[in-house]
Amino acid sequence: MLYLKKFNDIDYLKEYEFLKSLKSENGFKNPYFSYSLEDFKNKALKERKDSEEGINLKEGYVPDTYFFLYKDEEIVGLFKFRHYLNEYLKNHSGHVGYIIAPNFRNKGYGKEGLRLLIEYIKENKLNKEDELYFECYEYNLASINTILRNNGYIHHYDNGCVYLRIPLNDDKKYSSIPLIEFNKNDEPFLKCENINLKFNENDNVIICYFHEVIDKLEKENVISFYSKISGENSLYIYQFIDNKNIFIIKGLVGEPLIGGFIHLLIKNGLKNILFIGGAGSLIPSNVGELVLVSGAIRDEGFSYFYEPPSRIIYSNKNILNIIEKELNSKNVSYKKGLSWSIDSMYQETKERVKRRKEEGAITVEMEQAGLIALTKFFNVNYGAILYFGDDLSKEKHEWRNWQKGRVNSRYNLVFLAKEIVEKF
Repeated sequence: MLYLKKFNDIDYLKEYEFLKSLKSENGFKNPYFSYSLEDFKNKALKERKDSEEGINLKEGYVPDTYFFLYKDEEIVGLFKFRHYLNEYLKNHSGHVGYIIAPNFRNKGYGKEGLRLLIEYIKENKLNKEDELYFECYEYNLASINTILRNNGYIHHYDNGCVYLRIPLNDDKKYSSIPLIEFNKNDEPFLKCENINLKFNENDNVIICYFHEVIDKLEKENVISFYSKISGENSLYIYQFIDNKNIFIIKGLVGEPLIGGFIHLLIKNGLKNILFIGGAGSLIPSNVGELVLVSGAIRDEGFSYFYEPPSRIIYSNKNILNIIEKELNSKNVSYKKGLSWSIDSMYQETKERVKRRKEEGAITVEMEQAGLIALTKFFNVNYGAILYFGDDLSKEKHEWRNWQKGRVNSRYNLVFLAKEIVEKF
């Protein structure tokens, strides 16, 4: 159970031990890190009481309250609340600073702690402003997301910092960047109409970008045409003749196009999806070498309609383990790593490539972030196997004849995918 408790004399030992364990970081300042226990008892406790009551404040300071976040009987975080803003605070630190102990991060405690603080502020009518103000470094995505998930919005950017606000009157606000206005409960206008194509839980779909291989398989009577979803860009669906539960579709370039169709198929019952295709190589590699996608850097737009803002989105661990086990059992060599998903191939610049490599990306493509987010949103199984195609790891781009020169390996990859997706 998570709950907030004000700084107090009774719990001073717990409070002291918690504060001694935390250094200042990401704009959060801990003035008590170097205090001895005696100093803490004799000075800090009185300082905190005075500060809350607005007594003996330093010039430029305002009254503030410390709230410790407890999980059961253990302190896991700290929230500082400034009772009102002066001109400096309006343009800098804002109302709230907080920190979660390192060993308790990535558990949602920051989000819940902030929610509890907002609830307390409203109930006790502590706010003098209509909104809570926040300042975060641009790179501190965890804190930015915590605020956004508590009905926050980005007000503006300035000098490497993001300035956010949370309305206290429960009115909706718009972000300065529409793309990050994520709300999982939004009701869409367009429904996924019945397409007379229903999948059951045992059905599996391979998204295949090797159209020439699909045409070849159809001529060889390995697959048969099953259905077509018509549109400006139609989706062709085929079925393996020897296994009626495995379908293969012709992949379409770009997240909005393929993602829209996969959304439609999921709404009509699809649960298991495996993606196979080529990707640009950001590291020294052999053309045709396989890549297991462990996650994607979200340098695109589609994924933000399905998952809250984050820099990286990670693949389904259970599906990753299944694919790895199958590849290892067949002695198939591969690399595993992040992919960089981008909407414009003509903006794959040298500087961007450098940054993404530093973040751990080994491939670049245009679909993975969106499809990972989409399938997470609907809680369906998804995995992706790419192969290294053209090379962006050097000063000069090399095509490496990565498409026409790989007919046999692309053909073989389809059958490998067929065996793997059956295990989902």
